[in-house]
Amino acid sequence: MTITVTPIRTIGDLSREALALASGDQQWLFRGQTDADWNLTPSVQRGYSPQQERYLTNEFRVRARSRHAVCPSSDDYPGWLALMQHYGLPTRLLDWTYSPLIAAFFSVHPDYVAARNGGCDACIWALDARKLNEAQGFEPLIFPLDASSYEPLIVPAFKNREELNTVGVAMAIEHDPRIQLQQGAFTIHSSRTPLNLMDGADAWLRQYVVDRCAVAGFFEELTALGIRKYTLFPDLSALTSELRSIHRPADKEC
Repeated sequence: MTITVTPIRTIGDLSREALALASGDQQWLFRGQTDADWNLTPSVQRGYSPQQERYLTNEFRVRARSRHAVCPSSDDYPGWLALMQHYGLPTRLLDWTYSPLIAAFFSVHPDYVAARNGGCDACIWALDARKLNEAQGFEPLIFPLDASSYEPLIVPAFKNREELNTVGVAMAIEHDPRIQLQQGAFTIHSSRTPLNLMDGADAWLRQYVVDRCAVAGFFEELTALGIRKYTLFPDLSALTSELRSIHRPADKEC
């Protein structure tokens, strides 16, 4: 079976789809991507080998303490992985949010949209978190990233251990205001198969595609509704970036 793909052009379309999802008893998470053709793959699995992943994580641990005031304890692997993800190191975590509007923001914001001739379709993915966890052999619940049941998914990022070859959904631990504002969650990828290409993916995934010609209008709707970069990233660089995206030179029409 194939994953359900639904075209959308406006926030109203997205709202109707989100309400339809909410009518059941599932726990849906959302992820925005600027290219609808991209797979659901965490950054460390985009060209890095398992050995390179361990080099990245362990060198970060060795060198972070002189640069960061409060680091996790040496054996707090979930804490380290979350810190690495927060600061942009390639990890086996993939970011999700409980909010479809926040996911839409990351799919159409000019800072993230790739500059290509003619542009590309954006998309919002919806993930039935409980169903995925159950299908992967976990309880049909969402536990925090540091739950003991997720340890076998995380430790191989640091040590040469056997992989479970599964994916789990975890709540983000709110160690930073960004995570709270972005209503964050993670998938933890022990399997190197993209989430959307895994067996049974049609049971837990939906894709909502924003036509490339509707991307700019979609972003304008989000801005009008107050979904802006400086509300999700509480720092001056985000404020500067957002002001530049709002007050920018005239774009070519699609």
